[in-house]
Amino acid sequence: MSKLIRFQPLTALAITGLAISTLTAGCSDNPLAAAADGLCCKQFSVGADLSGADFGLEGQVDGQFKAFAQAGSDLAVVANGAMLDVSVACENIARDLGAEKAAIDKAEAMDGAAAVTEWCNLADAQIKATFTAAAKLSVTVQPAVCQISVNAQASCEGSCSVDASCDATAEPPTCEGGKLTVECNGSCEAKGNASVSCTGGCTGMCSGSCTAKAGATVECDGVCEGNCAAGAGGGTDTGIQADGSCKGTCEGTCTFKAGVEAMCEGTCDGSCDAACEAQADVKFTCDGECKGEFEAPKCEGGKLELACKADADCKANCSASASAKAECKPPSIEITATATAATQAKINAGLASLKVNLPNLLIVFQARGQAFLAGIEASVNAGGKLVADPGELSGEAALCILPIAAAIGEASGNFKAAFQASGKVVGSVGVK
Repeated sequence: MSKLIRFQPLTALAITGLAISTLTAGCSDNPLAAAADGLCCKQFSVGADLSGADFGLEGQVDGQFKAFAQAGSDLAVVANGAMLDVSVACENIARDLGAEKAAIDKAEAMDGAAAVTEWCNLADAQIKATFTAAAKLSVTVQPAVCQISVNAQASCEGSCSVDASCDATAEPPTCEGGKLTVECNGSCEAKGNASVSCTGGCTGMCSGSCTAKAGATVECDGVCEGNCAAGAGGGTDTGIQADGSCKGTCEGTCTFKAGVEAMCEGTCDGSCDAACEAQADVKFTCDGECKGEFEAPKCEGGKLELACKADADCKANCSASASAKAECKPPSIEITATATAATQAKINAGLASLKVNLPNLLIVFQARGQAFLAGIEASVNAGGKLVADPGELSGEAALCILPIAAAIGEASGNFKAAFQASGKVVGSVGVK
């Protein structure tokens, strides 16, 4: 399991907590607003597009403040959503695996970070009680990944400076720890001996999953969603193995075991060791050479770095905002467990619950994970400087600085709780 980032104290952000509570209550809901007209922040709200907001600033400081505000808006939305998704997923697992009523009642009485922690502790306990040495759990995951838009981050970083826009094509961006991809409507070809991401027709060997064309089958060593029949190496007349997997041919969709690949007469969803062809003009993610129409590149599974001239804190806020807006793809999960006839029904119910709920936990813990935590920390640090030394801030910006800082501080606590709680459950099923 990854080592957690240790946050520094919020200092100025925490000290001003009581003052923030009155400013963040929306102007219309704040009983002090009528008596102090104009003394509350009207331009900032969580989840809003703040590119057109008027904080009463001009020039470079306006762009820098908007980047900070947008980061606060975006981080708060994603952190709140992550906490809710993790809480619901853990509650589902705990209930589906037979948690006792007293434990459920205790968790139901909580809210916020305490609730997500309690539900995930309960889910962890139920998983360990259900999948023992006699019913060993096996989980194989194709990791969840998030894609950060180069255009979104470039647009934000361009507003950090008054003398130049940010042209992401002038100098190629880098994707630290990940890979650059494009949405391709054509053919995506592998470079060298590499494979390419593919959701289309594969002219070579496909790994991940294959959905056979109507009337066709695919050689399957994995999980078959459809009709499984014995192949040349099948162990039974039906091809269905003792653990419920398929070893033979699949008429439908076969999700291959890790390390398994096969020719796919149909749609490959995973990777292809030759060329991937778009089907029905549907764009797909290409991390090789796209021959055809393509959209702006994205950074998948890494940290996007652009060669744009901008203040370090402004770049950090733009990076955090773009990370929050990233599109995250759920993982592909293969999950099995052995069981006795007496426990088969309970085991099957547990497997079904994990297959449905683990993806949301993996998106938070694996796909967003440490990178998102680092983005929050960078915005927290930038906000701390603005609160401690407001400098050129005046008017609306001066009124909004504390609510924005409060939103980022709350996002920090919410996402950290979701990250730690999801990591505990993910670890209990053996996913690293």
